[in-house]
Amino acid sequence: MFSPEFSPEFSLLALIISLLAVIGFGAGLWLCRIADIARSAVNDITTGLCAITNSELDDDAKEVAVRRAGFALIRASFGILWRFALAIVLAAAPIYLAAFIGLTAVDDVFSLMLRWDYIIIVSVVAIVIGETARRLRPKSANQANTPYQYSATDRAVHVLAFASPIVLKTAGGLEHRLAGSKAVTESPIFITSLARGGTTALLNALSSLPQIASHTYRDMPFVTAPTLWRRLSGGDKRQVTKQQRAHGDGLEIDLDSPEAFEEVIWKLFWPNRFKTDTIPIWLAETQDAKANTFLTKHMAQVAKARGGSRYCSKNNGNIARLAYLRAAFPNAKIVVPVRRPDAHAASLWRQHQRFSELQAGDDFIRRYMADIGHYDFGLLHKPIAFEGFATGRFDPASPDYWLDYWIHAFTHVTGQADQCLFVDQDKLRADPKPVIDGLLHKLDLQPGDNDLGGYFLSKPDPTADDLFDGEKLSEAMAIYRGLAGRSE
Repeated sequence: MFSPEFSPEFSLLALIISLLAVIGFGAGLWLCRIADIARSAVNDITTGLCAITNSELDDDAKEVAVRRAGFALIRASFGILWRFALAIVLAAAPIYLAAFIGLTAVDDVFSLMLRWDYIIIVSVVAIVIGETARRLRPKSANQANTPYQYSATDRAVHVLAFASPIVLKTAGGLEHRLAGSKAVTESPIFITSLARGGTTALLNALSSLPQIASHTYRDMPFVTAPTLWRRLSGGDKRQVTKQQRAHGDGLEIDLDSPEAFEEVIWKLFWPNRFKTDTIPIWLAETQDAKANTFLTKHMAQVAKARGGSRYCSKNNGNIARLAYLRAAFPNAKIVVPVRRPDAHAASLWRQHQRFSELQAGDDFIRRYMADIGHYDFGLLHKPIAFEGFATGRFDPASPDYWLDYWIHAFTHVTGQADQCLFVDQDKLRADPKPVIDGLLHKLDLQPGDNDLGGYFLSKPDPTADDLFDGEKLSEAMAIYRGLAGRSE
């Protein structure tokens, strides 16, 4: 009930005028798109933080980026100020207009609007209407093609987590200490190849087995402390709608989808290897005892967080560490999917074009991909320094660059072939069951009731031999046939 000194008619008029004021205020904010300006302001702050904490930028570049972000923030602040003032004017208009024509007094309307019960009821109704409108609003094309839409808060937390290596190392160390007992994981599985080689589908298939534990998107950004971060971030209560990932390849992901975040740890312990234009090869004798200990504990923590007994990672960067991994983890299994070189190189070339465009349009996307070590293609591309590979021989905008890169990558793999288990993508597409059954046998895994064949495309890989130099393609096919033969 409203205040007893109001007559019923007067109370109804005051209520109507007050609601018109609330609607005017909300309409003013909506029409002026103040939420977009506020998000822009937060993004400007995030951009500045990204620049300050980006070790790949020199001091001059950081200064320019921070100054640009500062000016953008000032403009956004003025934009928010005048929009908010306009919304207040629209809210005040019905109140003072009603008083002017004698319908109700200004003080009566304000007295009503300041009541706690009025504030609570109107706020709840506004929230319900806003949430309903948000759910009914169709996603834009850009949203539909973006894997996990980071909110402004998510971006700020990400920047904090990756501000310095000490943050993630400390988080990981804390998780290891809180774990108490020395957790162990059975023979780990490392899936690696060049990007676009079929590693994601293989990871998804193996991760569906109860014994297997992998990183998921839920671990970001504190990937070194999956159990601790899961508790702090709300666990399973934190959800997002399943969306197609940024590669545009039809694969859909959500927070529980397995993903490649192990490279973050390699960057933590070998930061200098990622500061040049190419990434060096890790040799068997390049061992770092502290890194190996951290990785061993980390693999056990991931297994514990997922309720599995065997750690499994998809890390394309590990193609540069085949000898290292065998020396550091002699009981590990290294699985290398092999894809026909014309289809594989063509896919790399297309993704290079796609991600170059995405990264050019969003500073945070560049920052995110650099933080997780995704240098496979795009503006951030850093090729692995395979023996004989010359970065200046071809332009990355040319398909032949990616075929040449494929040749040197899998020539390197051929030299380490005795340490790997190979999966031929053509055979996997044509008849997945015997290929998967054979791989599981070599990995000492049982499929149980799981039908893993559904994780792989059934249609043949498209040919793209018209894109490449014929002699180069023949060289690549010879390497491919040698490795594919080992998958039998």
